Amino acid sequence: MFTKSTVFALSSGILLSGCAHVGGLSSRVAPKLDRTHAATPEPVAPTPKAPEYLISASETEKSVVEAASFQVAPQPTLLPEVGSPEVGSPEVGNEGVLYTLADFEQIALTNNPSLAALNSLTQKASGLRQQVGARPNPTLGYFGQQLADRGTDQQGIFVDQEFVRGDKLALNRAVLNHTLAAQRWESETQKYRILTDVRVLYFETAAAQQQLDAIRKFEEVSKRGVEVALERKKADEGSLVEVLQSKTLNSEVALAGERATAAHRGAWRNLTAIAGLPDTRPTQLAPEFGDIQSSPDWDATYQQILLQSPERAVAQALVCEKVSILRREQVQRTPNLETQFGAGYDNGTNAGMINVQVGAPIPVFNKNTGNITAAQAEYTRAVENVKRIEQSIQARLARAAQEFESYLASVQKYESEILPQVKESLQLSEEAYKAGELDFLQVLIVRKSYFESNLQFIQSRAQLAQANAKIEGLLLTGGLDAPQDYTNGDSLRGQSFGGQ
Repeated sequence: MFTKSTVFALSSGILLSGCAHVGGLSSRVAPKLDRTHAATPEPVAPTPKAPEYLISASETEKSVVEAASFQVAPQPTLLPEVGSPEVGSPEVGNEGVLYTLADFEQIALTNNPSLAALNSLTQKASGLRQQVGARPNPTLGYFGQQLADRGTDQQGIFVDQEFVRGDKLALNRAVLNHTLAAQRWESETQKYRILTDVRVLYFETAAAQQQLDAIRKFEEVSKRGVEVALERKKADEGSLVEVLQSKTLNSEVALAGERATAAHRGAWRNLTAIAGLPDTRPTQLAPEFGDIQSSPDWDATYQQILLQSPERAVAQALVCEKVSILRREQVQRTPNLETQFGAGYDNGTNAGMINVQVGAPIPVFNKNTGNITAAQAEYTRAVENVKRIEQSIQARLARAAQEFESYLASVQKYESEILPQVKESLQLSEEAYKAGELDFLQVLIVRKSYFESNLQFIQSRAQLAQANAKIEGLLLTGGLDAPQDYTNGDSLRGQSFGGQ
């Protein structure tokens, strides 16, 4: 359950006052939300600290039973309790490999190409930040006049230098500081996306593995059921209907096994693709669905997601960037000084020369009002984008909460009522069959019901774990999506210094 937290609504005043403190973020592995009821693996690394412009908040059935041979009179045959925690417990694969969820998380964070791409984009933003704050280079040149008349020619050298006014270079760096912060938060966002995808696919693959194990064990029982039906008919104790019904059940189980094999293989390939694992041969996974017993406080969940969301932090860093760009455009009309110093020799007078020039453009016709208006519009759009993301998180959480509640209800119903009932029904039916009070077909029907209920329970547990993983992952998915590039190129230098 979430700890109580209080998060206040974002305001323009907060953004304007806090935008000066977001340049020093560091890239860390995305953690999970603080939820005590979720028995999921520990995060790979500590929780990244939020930038200072974010408002702080207060802290928020038994072991496996081997399938007995299906016989006419002796001990009742019980199916394996595939719903118990030990069911489908992995056996070491052919090469001694056993993967856990933490293994796949680490593999994905190491091999996913989008993280390497984002690291490059962060380096790009850092390089641009350095570049846009660099002063313009001086120009060194030569001048010569009246060169055709050797007696009156004038020759010399000069140096041109532009002096930037209005604190433009510092404002350039401020813009790229926030761009760099947004790029680093995008890396955090991508890590959440990758880990959420890995967890969702891991639970899907683990469930497919457990279902396949359960089907294979039940298939032995259904095959023995066919043999028993044939023996009963041969002894004139059964009928052709019993034989056909047992064969039908066996065919259905065999078909379920084929479909489960395909599902397991497909889920494994999908999991290895998102993790960047080259080996696509299915290997045993440790079942780590967790022990989720209750629903969280969804209002508190929403507030904590808002507080921890790197997706929202990206949007807020971009608001700060737009504020800096607006300030930068407002000082653009402050003219820079163009200076020149020259020295030479005049052969006509046999004397030296010194030339000094100072000039500045007069902002009469171009006061940069168009760019200022555009920057104000970009700032408004960035502020509204923060609100859009907050509403998007709310909508995604509503959908995830619906799934979570539905799957939790299913798991609890199966655990408390359905599985105990079908288990007891199976035991009673076999005892009644042994005593001659129940016919063979009725036992087959009960067995099928038990088999299907256990498969549904496995599926429900996996779906609940997947819904929980999405919430733990701050509702972020898309681990192989192309990363966002928030850098502005050299537009600031081009605007200040004519593309130099």
